[in-house]
Amino acid sequence: MKIGIIGLGWLGLPLAKSLLDKGHHVIGTTRSRSVGLSHERFSHVLFDPLQKKQSSSGYFSDLDILILAFTPSRTDEKAYAKDCVRLLDFISPNCKVIQISSSSVYPERNGTFNESDYPAGSVKTNSIGYAELAISSMLRDRLTVVRLSGLVGPKRYPVTSMAKSGKTYQAFDPVNLIHLEDAIGLIEHVIQNKLWNKTVNGCSTEHPFKGQFYTDMASKLGIEPPLFQDQKRTERIISNHYSLELGYKYIYPDPNDFPVA
Repeated sequence: MKIGIIGLGWLGLPLAKSLLDKGHHVIGTTRSRSVGLSHERFSHVLFDPLQKKQSSSGYFSDLDILILAFTPSRTDEKAYAKDCVRLLDFISPNCKVIQISSSSVYPERNGTFNESDYPAGSVKTNSIGYAELAISSMLRDRLTVVRLSGLVGPKRYPVTSMAKSGKTYQAFDPVNLIHLEDAIGLIEHVIQNKLWNKTVNGCSTEHPFKGQFYTDMASKLGIEPPLFQDQKRTERIISNHYSLELGYKYIYPDPNDFPVA
């Protein structure tokens, strides 16, 4: 298939490489920088969703699938939605779309959160929620939304910024994380099995406590651990049950098994 990826960033670039290895033709974009990806089936173009006129928009007219893998870059919570909607003008009526969303659309309170509790349309609290609503109203059964939890992988370990922040974290808060390999695997599972018109959480099955998990990760990285206290405890869990129902098998169902380089 011919697949376009808007945003060759930390997730988009390895996703492009993985899709290429599986035989797909990939067109990827960045806003301003070149990408060192040499492959005969790969096309890389400069493309900024914020610009209304795009000289490279013709690249997207015959795509089978468009993956929106770029992140909000403006403070206006509705601006990201407008950027996403503008991209839809460049694709054919038959093109399917995967929006890479975030589990940050769910409220910061106790509870187990799944897709059926918060469908697109009820989530209006942030820029990504607005984008889900705007895109779903236009594409309907041509869209699948993948809500990823905190991403972990090469050169991206949350404990690094936590340790530098000087803040004190709650030791018994559960983590909601997904490894890069599973983020890519879940997206490819959607494509391979034609799982359209769905909203799917991507998150590891297990939710270890922050105190122990990040202290162990800091030890593996050879850095000082963040500060923790155990004054209160929350039970905010992002459920991956639906992704399991859809047949995805996690490479790292337990974050304690994440490789640390």
